[in-house]
Amino acid sequence: MSGNRWDQPGVPHKGWHCVDVVDLRADGESADETDYATCQMCGNEKIRYVHIMEHPDLDENFDVGCVCAEKMSGDYEGPKRREAKLRNRAARRTRWLQRKWRVSAKGNSFLNVDGHNLGVHMNKFKRWGYRIGSRFSTKTYATKDEAKLALFDDFWAATQDDERLWASD
Repeated sequence: MSGNRWDQPGVPHKGWHCVDVVDLRADGESADETDYATCQMCGNEKIRYVHIMEHPDLDENFDVGCVCAEKMSGDYEGPKRREAKLRNRAARRTRWLQRKWRVSAKGNSFLNVDGHNLGVHMNKFKRWGYRIGSRFSTKTYATKDEAKLALFDDFWAATQDDERLWASD
């Protein structure tokens, strides 16, 4: 469904709220590898940050860009803030592997991040896992870097709202 739905009868202009925002390049793909979305409200074809909007009068959610999300919700701060958070996450994830990882007495790479001890390790099957404090990952990974990125994703999900933790990163 393309084209401009702002002019379509039966499509509400106001009263929407955002249920989620998705970064289509969250895993560090390059710009030319990214499958961008098309805004279901205005038809803009190159959206990286997809705001998923719902309306009480409609069964279908709309995937839209930041500007349409603002107009539809009447919120001119939230969409930009949520998008900035995802932009920050992507930049931090890109830098995560370049951080100065230390090596433990057992030979495992680790970081101490504001009181959180994070590490990656190889198991007896030559697969990589990670831990956050004393909580170990349930999945294993083929490479150390895959384990480090999975660790980032898990740690970010658990701590993303802690401004103090991520302020100096």
